[in-house]
Amino acid sequence: MRRKVTALLAASSLLVSNTVFAADSVSKGLGIKTDIGGTVIMQGTPEANDGKNKGLSAASYLFDVKLTKEFEENGKVVVRFKGGRGAGLEVDENGNNGVNTYGQVNANADESLDSAANTLAKVVELYYEQAILNDKLTVDFGKLNFCEFFADNNFAGDDNSQFLTGSFARDKTIDSVPQRPALRLNYVLFEKLDISYAYFAIDLNRFDASGINIAQFNFKPYPNGNYRLYVWGNNGVHYKYNDNTSKSGSYGFGISVDQAVNDGFGVFARCGYKEHSFGNHATGTGTDGKELNNFALPLSVMWSVGSQFNGSKWSRDNDVLGIAIGQIYGSSDAKGVIAEYNNGKYKDGAETQFEVYYKFTLNNHIALTPAFQYFANPRGGNVLSGASTADKNVFVCGVRTAFNF
Repeated sequence: MRRKVTALLAASSLLVSNTVFAADSVSKGLGIKTDIGGTVIMQGTPEANDGKNKGLSAASYLFDVKLTKEFEENGKVVVRFKGGRGAGLEVDENGNNGVNTYGQVNANADESLDSAANTLAKVVELYYEQAILNDKLTVDFGKLNFCEFFADNNFAGDDNSQFLTGSFARDKTIDSVPQRPALRLNYVLFEKLDISYAYFAIDLNRFDASGINIAQFNFKPYPNGNYRLYVWGNNGVHYKYNDNTSKSGSYGFGISVDQAVNDGFGVFARCGYKEHSFGNHATGTGTDGKELNNFALPLSVMWSVGSQFNGSKWSRDNDVLGIAIGQIYGSSDAKGVIAEYNNGKYKDGAETQFEVYYKFTLNNHIALTPAFQYFANPRGGNVLSGASTADKNVFVCGVRTAFNF
């Protein structure tokens, strides 16, 4: 394991260094702003809930390069791409189930993996932005990252530098919309309220009616605070859990609040709800010949609260301490159907997540962040195929090394 980690650190450092030099040359010649970063994450658990009753460790890395070119009259083009390696603790050394949770142990590990667990280097953002009407209306169109514009949070939204647990980094009840062709409008109604609307295509190859619509209201009643209320609808086909012939879309809503109390302390809260009668359709048949639904994440409700402290109180101005706790509930409507295909077992109880991290800033370019995570009643006590002990609580410790240039 030590040899793998050492090689991983060396490879990632070389990759980031080469990228920095290339981006610097581009920016000097064309006036392009560059934001370059990368993470190396090592995590371990003394006992994974994969049914094997043994410890598990994993390492992953990710690089992130963002190029921004601004034009006259308030326009700009943004190009961003990512790549890396490693799926995190959710997959063991043989590619089988590892740590199974609703909340996700490592939100920084990209889910777009090939058979060798490489995160495929890809463009995650490519869009044009234009501000008009005296900067009151902003229009973005192209390939957008959903989490950059909606349901975000200043204290719990960046897995490169804040919480690693997925349910603290984003609203897990929203139907998965990573990076898709989209159109977004944002209008500043007045100083303390702006309204956003966007349409995200589900299919990368089509921009049709089968997509996700979302509207968000961002209230700012107090300085250095955001109170976001959002509602979304997915027009894609979903099948009713207890009736595979009934089709419908899906919808949900949520809130995301972050408020700086003073220069050294801030709090956040997030809550999400998803219509829980319908699930995403998947290929496959059960024992009765019916097509199965995708029951990987039959989520209905989530909530999380937490706080962030900077190190000014103990003479470490650039350090950050973060603490959060939350829960995710599975869909009660899915209970009977999932039990039918899962040895008669399915519970609609809650999984509880807890995380504490400390970001130790070495200098302007490197930070080390130890993080401790605890998952009680993982997946609400439900069992995955090949994971007969999925109801065991899981403790995870790890460290993230972040590079920024």
